Amino acid sequence: MKNAMQLKAIMKKLAKENQISAQLVLQNYMLERFLERVSLSPYRDNYIIKGGFLISSMVGLNSRATMDMDATIKGYPVTQDTVQKMIEKILTVPVDDDITFTFKSIGEIREGDEYTGYRVALTADFPPMAVPLKLDITTGDKITPREIQYDYKLMLEDRHIQVMAYNLATILAEKLETVISRSDQNTRPRDYYDVYILTKLQAENIDFPALGAALMATASKRGSDSILQDYRAIVETVRNSEIMRRQWDNYRKDFDYASTISFDEVCDAVASTMDTLITNNFFN
Repeated sequence: MKNAMQLKAIMKKLAKENQISAQLVLQNYMLERFLERVSLSPYRDNYIIKGGFLISSMVGLNSRATMDMDATIKGYPVTQDTVQKMIEKILTVPVDDDITFTFKSIGEIREGDEYTGYRVALTADFPPMAVPLKLDITTGDKITPREIQYDYKLMLEDRHIQVMAYNLATILAEKLETVISRSDQNTRPRDYYDVYILTKLQAENIDFPALGAALMATASKRGSDSILQDYRAIVETVRNSEIMRRQWDNYRKDFDYASTISFDEVCDAVASTMDTLITNNFFN
């Protein structure tokens, strides 16, 4: 890439093709540039990507986009100091892309009184552009049976980089546990969308026995085993919630890729996936 004008033009073209904003495409590109540095760093086996950024890679930017990167750290001590040092070292890994990264800040992520990890703020600099980025870092996640080596396809080059990532079963298990256990208190419509789009576009890759095992492990870790047994009643509660439907309608307006999908369809995706697990005794 010779200059920022060229990059902006490419981002606009990709945005038009994928029907998302150019800023969102740019964010994903810069997160990818960070990820290549991870793949070349001494921490490549410790840094395990998950969440929306990984799902976007699996289903395509035209079906899922995100503004940040979620990752879990394994086999490395996790404190605010060690995470900062790790990220700062990753940022110094030489990559021939003319982009420089600046570490801005790190702070604890808390949901209520519960500590869940660290949020890291970075800036990706490609003068005169300075793109703010966010990383959410956790530890102690239950990955069943284990993380995988994932071939991440680059946006602007015909090649892949190898990184560590959640497997599909664990991604889906965490999403299912979240939407069921939170019932109509969930404020994230994208959790429902992710179950829907993964069961549609990755259907042939879903290993249901593995998904059942991952869901049992996730529920056990989060203490929601008994709640998940009531999934049918919970899905109906959610389906009949005016607040949840309004949230879904807002999500559809914000993202073209969800605009034609009804709330009933995403609820059905959750229920039918659970039905398959229960009927075949993959989850009990």
